[in-house]
Amino acid sequence: MSKEEQALENDVNETMKVKKTGEKTGNRFGFFQKYPEWVIGGILGVLHSQLVEYTYHVVPEPYMDEIFHVRQARQYCANDFSRYDPMITTPPALYFLTMLLSFPCGQERYTNSIIIPFTFVAFFRLRRQFSSSSTTLNALTCLSVLSLPILFHPTLLYYTDLLSLTAVIWGMSLMEPGKAAVCFSLAVFTRQTNIVWAGVYGVIRLVQTIDPNRIRLSIEEALYRLRAFIYLALLFLAFFIHNGGTVVLGDRTAHKPVPHFMQLYYMAVTIVAFGAPYLLMHGHVIRGVVAALRRPISSLFACAIIAIGVYNFTFEHPYLLADNRHFTFYIWRRWFRREWWCRYAVIPIYLFCLHIIQDSVKHLSPLLIGTSIAATAAVLVPANLIEPRYFILPYVLWRLSLKESDRLNLFLEILFNILINTIVLYLFYEKPFKWANKPDEIQRFMW
Repeated sequence: MSKEEQALENDVNETMKVKKTGEKTGNRFGFFQKYPEWVIGGILGVLHSQLVEYTYHVVPEPYMDEIFHVRQARQYCANDFSRYDPMITTPPALYFLTMLLSFPCGQERYTNSIIIPFTFVAFFRLRRQFSSSSTTLNALTCLSVLSLPILFHPTLLYYTDLLSLTAVIWGMSLMEPGKAAVCFSLAVFTRQTNIVWAGVYGVIRLVQTIDPNRIRLSIEEALYRLRAFIYLALLFLAFFIHNGGTVVLGDRTAHKPVPHFMQLYYMAVTIVAFGAPYLLMHGHVIRGVVAALRRPISSLFACAIIAIGVYNFTFEHPYLLADNRHFTFYIWRRWFRREWWCRYAVIPIYLFCLHIIQDSVKHLSPLLIGTSIAATAAVLVPANLIEPRYFILPYVLWRLSLKESDRLNLFLEILFNILINTIVLYLFYEKPFKWANKPDEIQRFMW
């Protein structure tokens, strides 16, 4: 018997074993074997709903930005589409979803519990494009990403972050452009800046489709396959023009674009901070720091460039120092505003973080790295406000694209996230405080 015939026979035998196992253990276990990501995602959704229930017990009324989101959702649930809250700066996909689901109306936070399974499955599918690891390891990786502290806490409130993230990641995970365009349309209808991630998908698919031997014909074929993305881009352009040359809805005074290049450095520090267990265990921290120290002249030049950025492109949004409910308030006030030199003292940290991230993505294609950096800059740089939630999507894409990790490292990542989440939720639930000018309102700490 030849090797090919032997391999074929082994495959058939393995298939029969799986089939018999599925018959013996019942349909439930057979479904788990075939779609483990959906089963795990469903369990996570149920667990999430229990945390949401507790959140309602402690914080029954809409909190912070929820006030605007909940009010708009309940207006839609009442079939009133006559007015859009001027304080809301993003499109209404989340409110329409709540309205269509119907039962979350009045308890809108449960909408995220329904989204959670889809988020996990989206993570799992995208992860498989970068990793050939076992289902268990990929699932643990996705669980680690889903427990990211700056992502997890907002999911317990009625915010747009989870739906926006899920739509983008699901779109990225699909190979068929037509189906991906549907996901990206939902993403843009949730948060308008997601149009740049639709662009990343389109550019990557376009370049991958081009055949050097028949460039013109292959480009035409690629554009035809990507026609749904072209329609999406044209619709977005029409919206941009109709909206007065801006992507912001509602209150534009608080969201005027600025050249906030320092956002990229804040993001780099955030990625390294929350990705520390992986980066340390895989040696990226040591290699990144050593790479910077081995080239003193280049590093000094880079530090000088960053210093110019600190001097010219550091911005303080009025909200940053006006709201002591956010952790960024304390970081900025107690360090960056402490002395003039404090902003410059962290320049080496910015440089090291950039080198660490660069070392971690060496296995990725220049096309993916380049388009991702461009998209991240397009979203972050115009943003005046420093908001950790803005860094969620870049972090998720980065972490899901990294090389395989072992169980020990993944468990450490998850425990690291659980520890931070526990501290943050303890402060949120158990350490409320009041403002002197609003003694009847309870304030809470959050990202």
